[in-house]
Amino acid sequence: MKYLITESKLYNTVSMYLDNQDFIVYDNKKKFDNYIYFLNNESDLYAQISVYHINSFGFVRNWVYVNYDLIKELSDFFSIDDLDCLEIIKVWVSDTLGIKVGKIENTINSGSSHRLIVKTE
Repeated sequence: MKYLITESKLYNTVSMYLDNQDFIVYDNKKKFDNYIYFLNNESDLYAQISVYHINSFGFVRNWVYVNYDLIKELSDFFSIDDLDCLEIIKVWVSDTLGIKVGKIENTINSGSSHRLIVKTE
């Protein structure tokens, strides 16, 4: 079955889809190099989305790194390109966490997949 989603409703639809993923939000609460992770379950070693909240100097960055698998899932399911997925995820993360996102990257293109590894200490 095929559905047509108008452009104005696309963000709302993808946002509801992301909300229904029931991500577990884990904040490692570090004073420096603080990350906020969106995980599928508590035992995950890799996040679907990670937010580099505070850097090693204590400055707020709010850089978002997105797992390529999540981007692929969204782009295939909603028939949208990777850049549109990233923009929608950027807004969704901003709305979910109540922060302003500094930048967003697809980890497979930027070579920053290490940013998705969950640091628990």
